[in-house]
Amino acid sequence: MIEKLGGVGGILSSAVTDALKGSGAPDKSQSVGQASFADAIAKALESASLAAEKSADMGKRLQMDDPSVTLEETVIAMNTSSLEFTAVVQARNKILQAYNDIMNMPV
Repeated sequence: MIEKLGGVGGILSSAVTDALKGSGAPDKSQSVGQASFADAIAKALESASLAAEKSADMGKRLQMDDPSVTLEETVIAMNTSSLEFTAVVQARNKILQAYNDIMNMPV
């Protein structure tokens, strides 16, 4: 069962980790086709939403005694969904805190 969990990087969506690794200010060396920070956050939100839908579906299938769904897989899907949502909320909180800090700086 531990092998199914993978590493922390596997649990969090790549969009969230890419957004958190970004430098913030785009420079001229970035390519035109590269995704913006807003696109990365949108992908992270979409990924968290899909994970929540998957875990809800697995929970329903488990309750209906679907033999292809196990309790372990359902719990892992629910925890993955919860972790992705928590990561997105924490990233949002950090962004808002940084914005508030910048707005409150004396000029």
